[in-house]
Amino acid sequence: MFDSIHQVRQAMDLFLNSYTAECEALLLPKRNASMYHSLGYAFILSLKAILTYQRVDIEAALDAMKHAYLVADKLRKRDSFWKNTAHSLISTYSIQEIKEMTPIQRHAELVFAETYLMKAGLQIVYEESFVAFLREGIKMHTSHQIYKGLERYLLHVQKEASLGKDIMEYGMDAHLASGIAFGMGCFNLALSMLPEFVLKLAEFVGFQGDRGLGMWYLKSIGGWDAYNKNEKQKQRMAPELQKPQEGLRRQFCDMMLMMYNIVLAKLTPVSHVDLPLSDLILQYNLKLYPQGMVFLTLNGRRLATQRQLSEAKIYYQKAIDSQDYMKQLHHISYWELGFIALLEQDWKKAHQLFQKLNKESNWSKAVYTYLQGMALYLYATHDMNPGDSRKQLILKSAELMALVTKAKQKIAGKSIFIEKFVARKSRKFELQGNRLLFPDLEIIHAFSGLEMLTVPLMRKNLDRINAMLIRLSSSHSFYVYDDISLCHFLRASILRQLLEQDDDGNVVEWKEMQRESIRIVMALADKIQLDHWLYYFTIYEEALMLMMEGDYDQARKKILYLLQRTEKHDFNVGAGQRAKNKYSMENALILKCHNCLGVITELSS
Repeated sequence: MFDSIHQVRQAMDLFLNSYTAECEALLLPKRNASMYHSLGYAFILSLKAILTYQRVDIEAALDAMKHAYLVADKLRKRDSFWKNTAHSLISTYSIQEIKEMTPIQRHAELVFAETYLMKAGLQIVYEESFVAFLREGIKMHTSHQIYKGLERYLLHVQKEASLGKDIMEYGMDAHLASGIAFGMGCFNLALSMLPEFVLKLAEFVGFQGDRGLGMWYLKSIGGWDAYNKNEKQKQRMAPELQKPQEGLRRQFCDMMLMMYNIVLAKLTPVSHVDLPLSDLILQYNLKLYPQGMVFLTLNGRRLATQRQLSEAKIYYQKAIDSQDYMKQLHHISYWELGFIALLEQDWKKAHQLFQKLNKESNWSKAVYTYLQGMALYLYATHDMNPGDSRKQLILKSAELMALVTKAKQKIAGKSIFIEKFVARKSRKFELQGNRLLFPDLEIIHAFSGLEMLTVPLMRKNLDRINAMLIRLSSSHSFYVYDDISLCHFLRASILRQLLEQDDDGNVVEWKEMQRESIRIVMALADKIQLDHWLYYFTIYEEALMLMMEGDYDQARKKILYLLQRTEKHDFNVGAGQRAKNKYSMENALILKCHNCLGVITELSS
């Protein structure tokens, strides 16, 4: 078995360094005979399925996952039917029972749990129904139960080792430990992101959502927990490069830490953020995998979130150039480059990139179509002189906007919030006679990208907004209060970030302008016809400003108010019947609010 693990480790190293074809060549010959080769091959197919979103690829990945967990299941410890059923649904193996297993049986438990969980997640995406979500949720619970039993075993062995006892008899090798830590780390981290009322329900049926524990598991496998304890060590060089016998899932633990700190922490405020450590982990992995598309892309994202947009584009292009075998991996970089083009107001480049994604990627045709149409509209209205050519491009953008609503998809029987948002925007485009106000800033905000604006771009956009507010003061449009509110919401958000980044600005004036914009949105809220989300997101923006100023009590009150509106289903803000309905991107805001409370607690303690 350990020979197979070492060979799969070689395959994963090839994959992480962008040698995907060579990785598959190592895995494929033994996928029917070896549990770990089967797991590795299923992982590669699953990644391909997620990237292509083609039903044929998803079906192939589901078959590979099923084969992998059946291979693992044959190697698991065999008890009576009733005892096996109890272990799957109610209880878990005791520490003594796991100790009595052979090494292969312990690894079979882990691989079965991994593949059973991955197949369940992929099945939900494939079937797009709520029934599938419930059915596969039971399988996820089964997987979690197995992980919980293995977790207790791991913690027991670690305790014994801390007491100076000989732990050889427990057979806790680095590959098993890394797998348990990765699984429990991901479970704890993912569940801790859920709103409190959902988390309580999950914990009631046996799940666990402890973010601190999840982070500890993920750090411990790479030895990063030691760096976390000693602040001075963060300034030192990274540890020596890993050896072949290190845990098979070690790099995936590292990737989760980087994804949390570099990507997720920029999408929503979260606690337990450690940017210096994540930078150290990223540089360590770039030394190991200099051609690794994953790590090159993460470095591009890191630079973009630090407002180093030119440098970020270089790394995204390096990620694209690193491999051609699985071209769908390029789409991640094209997406990021498309948003940088929007930030830099390079509408033509943005249109080209989103057009390419619309042709080649199946992830969200609704979003790609909207972004392509929006970029074309901005190019026509900003970069072209009035005339027939400009009119033709606006009509072409209108044709694209008309396709957005029909392109929506569902996951677990539910519409995707961002697809619902762009569908509403495309309908508003038509309602307003092929016109939208600041659609670039609006969609950048929806993807939490305004914080990537450089200071010159912030100032440039402030000038755009202030000029538009002067024009709107004499407008008689039916949607004028929507437009004025959008302007002030965007101005409040950009001013808050300017106050964080620009030391040369007029702080007193900017603070007053920011407060004024928030007051105006609150005053106009009952006159908003369509964009009722502006009222709720402006309150959230006000809470962020209060946090920046250190007024955590008032910030907490604002966040709790937003959470209560959802709990009580109280949305009666705005004009017309639609004001009584849920607002756009509500689920996204509730997740932000839930995690924001954790940040407030962390900052105020």
